[in-house]
Amino acid sequence: MSFNKIDFHAHYLSPGYKKYLKDQFNDMGDGVKTPEYTIDTTLEIMDQVNIDYSLISISSPHINTGDQNGTIELASEVNEYAAEQHAKYPDKIGFLASLPLPYVDASIKAIDNAYANGATGFTLPTNSRGTYVGDPKLDAMMAHLNERHALVALHPNAPANLDPNVAGQIPAPIAEFFFDTTRTVLNMLQNQIFTRYPDIKFIIPHAGAVLPIIANRVSLAQSLNPELTDTQVDIKTAMNGLYFDVAGMVLPQQLPALLQLVDPDKLLYASDTPYTPTPAVLNLADQLETTGLLSETMKAKIFKDNGTTLLDSLNTK
Repeated sequence: MSFNKIDFHAHYLSPGYKKYLKDQFNDMGDGVKTPEYTIDTTLEIMDQVNIDYSLISISSPHINTGDQNGTIELASEVNEYAAEQHAKYPDKIGFLASLPLPYVDASIKAIDNAYANGATGFTLPTNSRGTYVGDPKLDAMMAHLNERHALVALHPNAPANLDPNVAGQIPAPIAEFFFDTTRTVLNMLQNQIFTRYPDIKFIIPHAGAVLPIIANRVSLAQSLNPELTDTQVDIKTAMNGLYFDVAGMVLPQQLPALLQLVDPDKLLYASDTPYTPTPAVLNLADQLETTGLLSETMKAKIFKDNGTTLLDSLNTK
């Protein structure tokens, strides 16, 4: 691995989160076996992939236990665990804190507590038991994130009440995660999240999911409905202001499509470990390093330079 990297999409599992996955999902959250994990898992992968710095975050299922007190307690536990790892490895590990959505007052308190404990930013699920990012019920929390000039990474969650007859045997991360990410960004667009909260830096996972494919359809629909122009911003304009991570199989189709629509200085490397097994992480990184579809300058930007610029901009706030 010849390029040094900053990883904006790496996961951890705290003891409390492991117990939650076992108690509520029989260690098969979203149809995926709970991986073995300690912080050494992250550090070992970093060494193998030449990652200088990892921003760790909780994956799906979201920490909403179905009970307000339980959700608040689990959010506190996962954030405390991540803060401990950051304190122990400050030059290698940063973290994106989790919030006890959809409980707004508790989430606002959690934002301030997380910053006090060294959080770089926050991870928000696309939906928390059916409450989607962009829902007006979350406006006070979004305003607080905006005031703090927060870095916010979306992470897909399975849609609420997913019909098993529709999903079939295909695990939610394969298709439903892409659809839910796309659904959430469109929900944010129509609720003017990107214009009302311009000081939040959003990261959209998995190279924008299905957005690169449907952006022109959405743009056409907007142009055919002029009565909506006062309440909506064009999707292409919105996408050009967002960051996108490149977790997953973004080559050969997805990343070139995304690059036709977004600022290449806002693409960020992502491993998605440990849910993506290490051999696959190595293979995907190698594809990015060796592809002829990207210039060497572009590769350096995706792997580290863009991330360095983003993190430096946060440090100035």
